[in-house]
Amino acid sequence: MPMSCAMVKLQAIVVVSVLVCASPLLLLAALIHQTGEILMRSFCKNTTSLKGEVALITGAAHGLGRSIALELAKLGCHIAIADIDLKGAEETVRQINETFPVRSKAYKVNVASYSELSELRTNILRDLGPVTILINNAGVLLLKNPMDPDPKDVQRMIDVNFTSHFLTKSLFLPKMKELNKGHIVGISSYSSILPLPYNSVYSASKFGVTGHMRALRLELAYERRENIHVCAVMPWFLQTNDDVCELDKSVNFSDFYPLISGADAARRIVQGIQNGEREIILPEFTSIVYRLIYLFPVSWQEKMLLLFSRRQIDQMVQIIKT
Repeated sequence: MPMSCAMVKLQAIVVVSVLVCASPLLLLAALIHQTGEILMRSFCKNTTSLKGEVALITGAAHGLGRSIALELAKLGCHIAIADIDLKGAEETVRQINETFPVRSKAYKVNVASYSELSELRTNILRDLGPVTILINNAGVLLLKNPMDPDPKDVQRMIDVNFTSHFLTKSLFLPKMKELNKGHIVGISSYSSILPLPYNSVYSASKFGVTGHMRALRLELAYERRENIHVCAVMPWFLQTNDDVCELDKSVNFSDFYPLISGADAARRIVQGIQNGEREIILPEFTSIVYRLIYLFPVSWQEKMLLLFSRRQIDQMVQIIKT
Protein backbone atom coordinates (compact mmCIF):
# COMPACT_ATOMS: atom_id res chain seq x y z
CA MET A 1 0.00 0.00 0.00
CA PRO A 2 1.47 3.45 -0.96
CA MET A 3 2.64 5.67 1.88
CA SER A 4 0.62 8.77 2.69
CA CYS A 5 1.93 12.18 1.66
CA ALA A 6 2.68 13.02 5.30
CA MET A 7 4.71 9.83 5.75
CA VAL A 8 6.72 10.51 2.58
CA LYS A 9 7.53 14.03 3.82
CA LEU A 10 8.48 12.71 7.26
CA GLN A 11 10.75 10.11 5.71
CA ALA A 12 12.45 12.77 3.60
CA ILE A 13 12.97 15.00 6.67
CA VAL A 14 14.52 12.11 8.62
CA VAL A 15 16.91 11.26 5.76
CA VAL A 16 17.98 14.90 5.36
CA SER A 17 18.46 15.29 9.13
CA VAL A 18 20.68 12.20 9.28
CA LEU A 19 22.77 13.45 6.36
CA VAL A 20 23.16 16.92 7.92
CA CYS A 21 24.27 15.44 11.25
CA ALA A 22 26.68 13.06 9.56
CA SER A 23 27.98 15.57 6.99
CA PRO A 24 31.22 16.55 8.83
CA LEU A 25 32.26 12.90 9.06
CA LEU A 26 31.14 12.18 5.50
CA LEU A 27 33.08 15.20 4.21
CA LEU A 28 36.22 14.16 6.06
CA ALA A 29 35.90 10.61 4.74
CA ALA A 30 35.36 11.87 1.18
CA LEU A 31 38.41 14.17 1.33
CA ILE A 32 40.61 11.40 2.75
CA HIS A 33 39.39 9.02 0.04
CA GLN A 34 39.98 11.57 -2.74
CA THR A 35 43.47 12.45 -1.48
CA GLY A 36 44.30 8.76 -1.07
CA GLU A 37 43.25 8.01 -4.65
CA ILE A 38 45.46 10.80 -6.00
CA LEU A 39 48.46 9.55 -3.99
CA MET A 40 47.85 5.92 -4.99
CA ARG A 41 47.81 6.84 -8.68
CA SER A 42 51.09 8.71 -8.25
CA PHE A 43 52.93 5.71 -6.84
CA CYS A 44 51.18 2.62 -8.24
CA LYS A 45 51.75 1.21 -11.71
CA ASN A 46 48.87 0.37 -14.04
CA THR A 47 48.34 -3.37 -14.44
CA THR A 48 45.34 -3.72 -16.78
CA SER A 49 46.50 -4.62 -20.29
CA LEU A 50 44.79 -2.98 -23.26
CA LYS A 51 46.82 -4.89 -25.84
CA GLY A 52 44.72 -6.07 -28.77
CA GLU A 53 41.71 -3.88 -27.96
CA VAL A 54 40.18 -1.80 -30.76
CA ALA A 55 39.88 1.88 -29.85
CA LEU A 56 37.81 4.45 -31.72
CA ILE A 57 38.78 8.06 -31.06
CA THR A 58 36.65 10.83 -32.58
CA GLY A 59 38.21 14.20 -33.34
CA ALA A 60 41.72 12.71 -33.41
CA ALA A 61 43.09 14.49 -36.47
CA HIS A 62 45.12 16.65 -34.11
CA GLY A 63 45.36 17.85 -30.52
CA LEU A 64 44.22 15.80 -27.55
CA GLY A 65 42.59 13.13 -29.73
CA ARG A 66 45.86 12.47 -31.54
CA SER A 67 47.76 12.31 -28.24
CA ILE A 68 45.27 9.77 -26.85
CA ALA A 69 45.53 7.69 -30.03
CA LEU A 70 49.33 7.58 -29.77
CA GLU A 71 49.19 6.71 -26.08
CA LEU A 72 46.77 3.82 -26.69
CA ALA A 73 48.81 2.58 -29.66
CA LYS A 74 51.84 2.50 -27.38
CA LEU A 75 49.93 0.01 -25.20
CA GLY A 76 49.11 -2.22 -28.17
CA CYS A 77 45.61 -1.04 -29.10
CA HIS A 78 44.46 -1.06 -32.71
CA ILE A 79 43.28 2.44 -33.53
CA ALA A 80 40.40 3.88 -35.57
CA ILE A 81 40.60 7.63 -36.13
CA ALA A 82 37.32 9.37 -37.01
CA ASP A 83 37.40 13.03 -37.99
CA ILE A 84 35.87 15.45 -40.48
CA ASP A 85 39.48 16.39 -41.34
CA LEU A 86 40.65 13.30 -43.25
CA LYS A 87 44.11 14.71 -43.98
CA GLY A 88 44.77 15.29 -40.27
CA ALA A 89 43.34 11.87 -39.40
CA GLU A 90 45.68 10.22 -41.92
CA GLU A 91 48.61 12.10 -40.39
CA THR A 92 47.70 10.65 -36.97
CA VAL A 93 47.62 7.17 -38.54
CA ARG A 94 50.98 7.81 -40.19
CA GLN A 95 52.54 8.71 -36.83
CA ILE A 96 51.06 5.56 -35.25
CA ASN A 97 52.25 3.25 -38.03
CA GLU A 98 55.69 4.83 -37.98
CA THR A 99 56.22 3.96 -34.32
CA PHE A 100 53.96 1.15 -33.12
CA PRO A 101 53.27 -2.41 -34.41
CA VAL A 102 49.48 -2.04 -34.39
CA ARG A 103 46.80 -1.67 -37.04
CA SER A 104 45.26 1.76 -37.52
CA LYS A 105 43.00 3.43 -40.04
CA ALA A 106 41.59 6.90 -40.67
CA TYR A 107 37.94 7.56 -41.53
CA LYS A 108 36.32 10.79 -42.67
CA VAL A 109 33.18 11.17 -40.55
CA ASN A 110 30.81 13.88 -39.42
CA VAL A 111 30.13 12.76 -35.84
CA ALA A 112 26.79 14.59 -35.85
CA SER A 113 25.51 12.29 -38.61
CA TYR A 114 23.94 9.00 -37.48
CA SER A 115 24.15 7.49 -40.99
CA GLU A 116 27.87 8.27 -41.29
CA LEU A 117 28.55 6.84 -37.82
CA SER A 118 26.56 3.72 -38.68
CA GLU A 119 28.68 3.25 -41.80
CA LEU A 120 31.79 3.88 -39.68
CA ARG A 121 30.82 1.04 -37.33
CA THR A 122 30.54 -1.35 -40.29
CA ASN A 123 33.88 -0.24 -41.73
CA ILE A 124 35.79 -0.53 -38.44
CA LEU A 125 34.34 -3.99 -37.80
CA ARG A 126 35.57 -5.05 -41.25
CA ASP A 127 38.99 -3.37 -41.00
CA LEU A 128 39.98 -3.73 -37.34
CA GLY A 129 37.34 -5.66 -35.41
CA PRO A 130 34.67 -4.71 -32.84
CA VAL A 131 35.27 -1.46 -30.94
CA THR A 132 35.88 -2.10 -27.23
CA ILE A 133 37.21 1.37 -26.34
CA LEU A 134 35.12 4.37 -27.45
CA ILE A 135 36.53 7.83 -26.83
CA ASN A 136 34.20 10.69 -27.74
CA ASN A 137 36.69 13.52 -28.11
CA ALA A 138 35.37 15.55 -31.06
CA GLY A 139 34.34 19.03 -30.01
CA VAL A 140 33.80 22.65 -30.98
CA LEU A 141 35.23 25.10 -28.44
CA LEU A 142 34.63 28.71 -29.46
CA LEU A 143 31.71 30.45 -31.15
CA LYS A 144 32.36 33.29 -33.60
CA ASN A 145 30.19 35.65 -31.56
CA PRO A 146 29.74 34.32 -27.99
CA MET A 147 27.56 37.27 -26.89
CA ASP A 148 25.08 36.91 -29.76
CA PRO A 149 25.77 33.56 -31.44
CA ASP A 150 24.25 32.51 -34.73
CA PRO A 151 21.62 29.78 -34.10
CA LYS A 152 23.33 27.57 -36.70
CA ASP A 153 26.62 27.80 -34.78
CA VAL A 154 24.79 26.99 -31.54
CA GLN A 155 23.17 23.91 -33.10
CA ARG A 156 26.46 22.73 -34.57
CA MET A 157 28.20 23.01 -31.20
CA ILE A 158 25.44 21.04 -29.47
CA ASP A 159 25.41 18.39 -32.22
CA VAL A 160 29.17 17.84 -32.15
CA ASN A 161 29.83 18.32 -28.42
CA PHE A 162 26.79 16.54 -27.02
CA THR A 163 24.46 14.74 -29.44
CA SER A 164 27.31 12.79 -31.05
CA HIS A 165 27.92 11.03 -27.71
CA PHE A 166 24.40 9.58 -27.79
CA LEU A 167 24.79 8.49 -31.41
CA THR A 168 28.09 6.67 -30.88
CA LYS A 169 26.81 5.08 -27.66
CA SER A 170 23.72 3.70 -29.39
CA LEU A 171 25.88 2.22 -32.16
CA PHE A 172 28.85 0.80 -30.25
CA LEU A 173 27.51 -0.08 -26.78
CA PRO A 174 25.40 -3.09 -27.90
CA LYS A 175 28.51 -4.93 -29.14
CA MET A 176 30.32 -4.16 -25.87
CA LYS A 177 27.39 -5.69 -24.00
CA GLU A 178 27.56 -8.74 -26.26
CA LEU A 179 31.30 -9.10 -25.59
CA ASN A 180 30.80 -8.23 -21.89
CA LYS A 181 33.66 -5.72 -21.91
CA GLY A 182 34.35 -2.16 -22.93
CA HIS A 183 35.25 1.41 -22.07
CA ILE A 184 33.30 4.54 -22.99
CA VAL A 185 35.10 7.82 -22.36
CA GLY A 186 33.43 11.21 -22.78
CA ILE A 187 35.82 14.14 -23.07
CA SER A 188 33.91 16.83 -21.21
CA SER A 189 35.50 20.00 -19.81
CA TYR A 190 36.31 21.86 -16.63
CA SER A 191 33.50 24.15 -17.80
CA SER A 192 31.05 21.36 -16.98
CA ILE A 193 31.72 21.79 -13.26
CA LEU A 194 32.71 25.48 -13.12
CA PRO A 195 30.92 27.24 -16.02
CA LEU A 196 32.65 29.69 -18.31
CA PRO A 197 30.86 33.08 -18.65
CA TYR A 198 30.11 34.22 -22.20
CA ASN A 199 30.54 30.69 -23.48
CA SER A 200 27.28 29.34 -22.12
CA VAL A 201 26.54 27.07 -25.09
CA TYR A 202 29.90 25.33 -24.69
CA SER A 203 29.44 25.01 -20.92
CA ALA A 204 25.92 23.65 -21.39
CA SER A 205 27.05 21.09 -23.97
CA LYS A 206 29.79 19.87 -21.63
CA PHE A 207 27.43 19.78 -18.62
CA GLY A 208 25.40 17.47 -20.85
CA VAL A 209 28.37 15.20 -21.52
CA THR A 210 29.17 14.84 -17.81
CA GLY A 211 25.51 14.19 -16.99
CA HIS A 212 25.22 11.66 -19.80
CA MET A 213 28.25 9.73 -18.55
CA ARG A 214 26.92 9.70 -14.98
CA ALA A 215 23.48 8.49 -16.07
CA LEU A 216 24.94 5.83 -18.38
CA ARG A 217 27.18 4.58 -15.58
CA LEU A 218 24.12 4.14 -13.34
CA GLU A 219 22.25 2.31 -16.11
CA LEU A 220 25.12 -0.14 -16.56
CA ALA A 221 25.46 -0.60 -12.79
CA TYR A 222 21.74 -1.36 -12.58
CA GLU A 223 22.17 -3.94 -15.36
CA ARG A 224 25.19 -5.37 -13.50
CA ARG A 225 27.53 -4.67 -16.43
CA GLU A 226 30.64 -4.45 -14.23
CA ASN A 227 32.99 -5.05 -17.18
CA ILE A 228 31.84 -2.01 -19.15
CA HIS A 229 33.42 1.14 -17.74
CA VAL A 230 32.23 4.71 -18.27
CA CYS A 231 34.44 7.73 -17.61
CA ALA A 232 33.91 11.49 -17.93
CA VAL A 233 37.07 13.57 -18.36
CA MET A 234 37.00 17.22 -17.31
CA PRO A 235 40.27 18.90 -18.29
CA TRP A 236 41.39 22.48 -17.75
CA PHE A 237 42.40 24.47 -20.85
CA LEU A 238 44.81 22.56 -23.09
CA GLN A 239 47.83 23.67 -25.08
CA THR A 240 46.56 21.62 -28.03
CA ASN A 241 44.05 24.23 -29.23
CA ASP A 242 45.59 27.18 -31.09
CA ASP A 243 42.57 29.42 -30.41
CA VAL A 244 42.86 28.77 -26.67
CA CYS A 245 46.60 29.53 -26.70
CA GLU A 246 45.92 32.78 -28.57
CA LEU A 247 43.10 33.73 -26.19
CA ASP A 248 45.30 32.94 -23.19
CA LYS A 249 47.78 35.62 -24.29
CA SER A 250 45.09 38.24 -23.67
CA VAL A 251 42.85 36.67 -21.02
CA ASN A 252 45.56 34.83 -19.03
CA PHE A 253 43.70 31.67 -18.04
CA SER A 254 47.14 30.37 -17.11
CA ASP A 255 47.21 32.78 -14.15
CA PHE A 256 45.01 30.20 -12.40
CA TYR A 257 46.87 27.14 -13.69
CA PRO A 258 49.20 26.59 -16.68
CA LEU A 259 47.64 25.22 -19.85
CA ILE A 260 47.93 21.42 -19.85
CA SER A 261 49.88 19.65 -22.59
CA GLY A 262 48.04 17.14 -24.76
CA ALA A 263 50.58 14.42 -23.96
CA ASP A 264 50.16 14.86 -20.18
CA ALA A 265 46.36 14.83 -20.45
CA ALA A 266 46.43 11.76 -22.72
CA ARG A 267 48.65 9.81 -20.33
CA ARG A 268 46.31 10.55 -17.45
CA ILE A 269 43.22 9.62 -19.47
CA VAL A 270 44.70 6.31 -20.59
CA GLN A 271 45.76 5.61 -16.99
CA GLY A 272 42.13 6.22 -16.02
CA ILE A 273 40.94 3.75 -18.65
CA GLN A 274 43.32 1.12 -17.30
CA ASN A 275 42.10 1.75 -13.75
CA GLY A 276 38.41 1.77 -14.69
CA GLU A 277 38.00 5.26 -13.21
CA ARG A 278 34.63 7.01 -13.26
CA GLU A 279 35.69 10.65 -13.53
CA ILE A 280 38.96 12.45 -14.18
CA ILE A 281 39.40 16.13 -13.37
CA LEU A 282 42.58 17.82 -14.58
CA PRO A 283 44.54 19.18 -12.80
CA GLU A 284 43.79 16.59 -10.15
CA PHE A 285 44.13 18.71 -7.02
CA THR A 286 41.22 20.87 -8.21
CA SER A 287 38.87 17.90 -7.83
CA ILE A 288 39.06 18.52 -4.08
CA VAL A 289 38.54 22.29 -4.53
CA TYR A 290 35.51 21.67 -6.76
CA ARG A 291 33.89 19.36 -4.22
CA LEU A 292 34.41 21.91 -1.45
CA ILE A 293 32.99 24.78 -3.54
CA TYR A 294 29.83 22.79 -4.20
CA LEU A 295 29.11 22.61 -0.47
CA PHE A 296 28.31 26.34 -0.46
CA PRO A 297 25.00 27.93 -1.50
CA VAL A 298 24.80 28.71 -5.22
CA SER A 299 24.89 32.47 -4.56
CA TRP A 300 28.19 32.04 -2.68
CA GLN A 301 29.62 29.90 -5.47
CA GLU A 302 28.83 32.62 -8.01
CA LYS A 303 30.38 35.33 -5.84
CA MET A 304 33.57 33.29 -5.36
CA LEU A 305 33.91 32.57 -9.07
CA LEU A 306 33.42 36.24 -9.96
CA LEU A 307 35.80 37.35 -7.20
CA PHE A 308 38.65 35.22 -8.51
CA SER A 309 38.02 35.53 -12.25
CA ARG A 310 36.59 39.02 -12.80
CA ARG A 311 39.77 40.34 -14.44
CA GLN A 312 39.80 37.46 -16.92
CA ILE A 313 36.09 37.94 -17.67
CA ASP A 314 36.61 41.69 -18.23
CA GLN A 315 39.44 40.96 -20.67
CA MET A 316 37.37 38.35 -22.50
CA VAL A 317 34.39 40.71 -22.86
CA GLN A 318 36.72 43.39 -24.23
CA ILE A 319 38.07 40.97 -26.85
CA ILE A 320 34.57 39.84 -27.85
CA LYS A 321 33.35 43.44 -28.27
CA THR A 322 36.31 44.35 -30.45
